Amino acid sequence: MIGGGITGLTTALLLARAGSSVCVIEQDTVASGTSGHTTAKVTSQHHLTYATLRRTHGSSGAATYAAAMEAAKEKVASLAADGIDCDLRRRPAYVFATRPAERTLLERELRAAVEAGLPATLDDDVPLPFPTNGGLRFDNQLELHPRKYLVGLADRFRSAGGEIFDDTRAVGVSETREGCEVHTSTGQVLAREVVVATLLPFLDRGLYFARAFPTRSYVVTARVRGALPDAMLISAAPPTRSIRSAPYDGGELLVVGGEGHHVGSAKARPERYEALADYTRTHWEVASFEHRWSAQDYVPDDGVPFIGRLNLLSRRIHVATGFKKWGMSAGTLAGMLISEDILGRRNEWAWLFSSTRIKPVAESRRFVTENSRVGIRMVADRVLAPGVRDIDALEAGEGGIVSCRGRKVAGYRDDDGRLQAVSARCTHLGCQVAWNAAERTWDCPCHGSRFRPDGSVIEGPATRPLPRHRT
Repeated sequence: MIGGGITGLTTALLLARAGSSVCVIEQDTVASGTSGHTTAKVTSQHHLTYATLRRTHGSSGAATYAAAMEAAKEKVASLAADGIDCDLRRRPAYVFATRPAERTLLERELRAAVEAGLPATLDDDVPLPFPTNGGLRFDNQLELHPRKYLVGLADRFRSAGGEIFDDTRAVGVSETREGCEVHTSTGQVLAREVVVATLLPFLDRGLYFARAFPTRSYVVTARVRGALPDAMLISAAPPTRSIRSAPYDGGELLVVGGEGHHVGSAKARPERYEALADYTRTHWEVASFEHRWSAQDYVPDDGVPFIGRLNLLSRRIHVATGFKKWGMSAGTLAGMLISEDILGRRNEWAWLFSSTRIKPVAESRRFVTENSRVGIRMVADRVLAPGVRDIDALEAGEGGIVSCRGRKVAGYRDDDGRLQAVSARCTHLGCQVAWNAAERTWDCPCHGSRFRPDGSVIEGPATRPLPRHRT
């Protein structure tokens, strides 16, 4: 198992409890990635999903997606019931409209969700401190503390005989008819089957970097005076605002997320957090802001996660990606489907999520748009961003594509004035990285790899650091 997030730990636990010998390798520590930084809405309500699925995958596709995500939600509840103290509670989930025209979107989604067999209703009484035009409500959904839940899964996995190896980065996997060999930063691991449960598979043989597209989004939490919403909510139209409350330090915090954009965008600035803070102050009386973070996920080209074999020729390597910011339910489903496949069990939902599927009508528009954007970035950044500014001109805390000793580099000056310079080319496929001023990282706008200022890898698909240059 490669990856210690929701997919990797769920798959590992289910397999270990079925009697398999399983180990998990994680480049950092359990729950340190996207799964540990989610707002942790465990729901089958994935924004406005079902009307689109009905159009692109048919009524059977929408119904299959609905049944699978409801089952994944309940799997989380059953796993948590095994003594995992993770602040789990059942609450309704709403998509709310702020303008009359958005009400039409809710009505269309309602029809598709009900047809798909979901507990959907249209509610004019939305639990928010400002007027709305109603909300699409799903009852009996879940919310929890993601890190507590993941650590609980890891503990139970170890109790079932599993092993977890932190600080172990996988950089490749070889597959034969007899088994697999995982190449890591500390040695080789032999396995009968391998699950690549990273945010995006780092093995390019499946071409998922061309079928799932990276986005980042932001979260702030606040202590507020007055009532907090007793539901999970998300706005129907941009700018996206995702809202819930969460137990914290004997009280409750308001959690507000949104401000999403493509990875590597110039929008990756501290102002994203300020926009969420301003929204929170506008609608609630804020006593203090407590936390802020950002996270990354991938959006699949046809709107359905990819879960299954690496490619048509692979028999022993399994992958899961493209959870489109609903990873607690989708990642749990991935664990269910992959574990059943490894155990030789047939699953009635697997056809929809098949990682090797081809849906030309459903995929074509986003596939062309996103890959055209990538192509433009790969060419234009080389031609139009020569790095004419000298690295010595960088201010403290600033990064940028600059000139250093006559070469274009990714340069950064830390708060103490020390300069660092690394290659401006992502080690995945060579796209020019961009400075993320919100997180002080180098982000690849093509396929979502991220690097620290010193060039070390934060997340793939890149597996090699950005080479350093002398300053």
